[in-house]
Amino acid sequence: MNAAKVREGFSLVELLISLGLIGLVISVSGLLYHSGVKGWMRSENQLEVQQNLRIALNTLTAEIRKADVIEIFREQKKIKLVYGNGKSRSYRFNPARNEIWLDESNNAVALHIKDCTFDYDGEGLLAISITTQALEGIESSGYIIRLNTRGKIIHEH
Repeated sequence: MNAAKVREGFSLVELLISLGLIGLVISVSGLLYHSGVKGWMRSENQLEVQQNLRIALNTLTAEIRKADVIEIFREQKKIKLVYGNGKSRSYRFNPARNEIWLDESNNAVALHIKDCTFDYDGEGLLAISITTQALEGIESSGYIIRLNTRGKIIHEH
């Protein structure tokens, strides 16, 4: 009787096939991971921009509604709000830092803002136009909110 030949190890073809499959699995895993990270960053940036826009619009809207006198400085992209007790607050767009600032404290109210303008139509509507900054994975977007200024004194400079 012939003794059966004992095989030890893998042949070169088996080794190359297994290395190719392992490489393919690692490549696909890397692409999926990279794609997931990009999606996560995109959603984080979108959330950041939306939160800043919401804060800016809520703050400006609330303050404008409380004010008795509204002064609009179009060239400076600034709005000054004067209240019944004589106190005032000024908000302005700072293009060097892409922020909307509260002048009295030099603190940012909103970040990631590409542009902000204040316009009055002469018939009672104040328009606040805000353009958000493009960040990785998201485009710049423009938003306009119109407020009724009935009963308020408006000065345009």
